Amino acid sequence: MQRSVPQTFDRVLSSMCTDPHPAARAAAERFLATNPGDPATYRDVAELETDAVTTLGEMTGLADPHGYVTSGGTEANVQAVRAARNRRRGDVSDPNVVAPESAHFSFNKAADVLDVELRLVPTDDDHRADVGAVRAAVNDDTVLVARCPESSRVTSR
Repeated sequence: MQRSVPQTFDRVLSSMCTDPHPAARAAAERFLATNPGDPATYRDVAELETDAVTTLGEMTGLADPHGYVTSGGTEANVQAVRAARNRRRGDVSDPNVVAPESAHFSFNKAADVLDVELRLVPTDDDHRADVGAVRAAVNDDTVLVARCPESSRVTSR
């Protein structure tokens, strides 16, 4: 049996295990009590976010888009599942999400945290979701069908 060896950070330039640069520490202390997501404090950032959501809505044909800009894909996926579940609250008794097996692991987190069933469907050799399996997995309690980049990849032949 191989024993676990503790990680070393000899070559890491910045991590939670090192002291922050004095300028970074001063900036963090200066803005510690402010929230960059607060539209009252950062009106220009809020306007940019509204413009981004509106533009994405126009691109996808949504008449009344809603949402916000996230710091990363995990938060985006968790919030997408949360929003879908909440929009159907009261309409469904057992919410579920259908996604390809290649979906990001954050869909598993979202399903667990939000008490939503995650139904993973198989993908083909080109990493596209099996449409028949998607149809079979969807029911009246489905709140979201996720289309992931891995499942929509197109390869030239």
